[in-house]
Amino acid sequence: QKFKVIAGYIREAFGVQTEDRITEVPAGETVVTVDFNPPSKSKEIIFEKIQDVVKDQGLEEQIETELVDEGVRISVDGSLLFAPGSALVDSAAGAFLDGVARSMEETGARGVVEGHTDDVPIRNATFPSNWELSGARAGAVVRALLDRRLPPSRLEAAAYADTRPVADNGTPEGRAKNRRGEMLLTPTE
Repeated sequence: QKFKVIAGYIREAFGVQTEDRITEVPAGETVVTVDFNPPSKSKEIIFEKIQDVVKDQGLEEQIETELVDEGVRISVDGSLLFAPGSALVDSAAGAFLDGVARSMEETGARGVVEGHTDDVPIRNATFPSNWELSGARAGAVVRALLDRRLPPSRLEAAAYADTRPVADNGTPEGRAKNRRGEMLLTPTE
């Protein structure tokens, strides 16, 4: 009996309400998260910066940008980046990679560089298969971005060879479209 009386006093002292039933989630009047989370650079800002780079350099015919759930996907015509059968980044891509690096630096974005090939097999001493070629190309673009002083912790390379075509490999145009480099830029948390 004494316990029930004391519990009643404690309930009153701390304002415990057992009678009120909540039927909907209460909505706050102000945004609290702004005070606790620093503003991050959204994928929309990254997208705008990359589009500006593409437009400023007149590369709309060779580079496609797309806003996706994860971030910004950039698809670069392979001929802009590399000579056929080569994994040396062409000097013509230098200004574009400068712009990408600058955009990543300004926004703090992370990037995954993907190498893709068509389905025509390559077999030589340097590249025994399309896997090695696509991996070497992705690695070369990552190296080029690292040379532009991006932190290594924000870059990754991935090789896909001919496993993710975006066009029909039965035509020369389709094969050309499949020979590409892609980058997925994502905002940092």
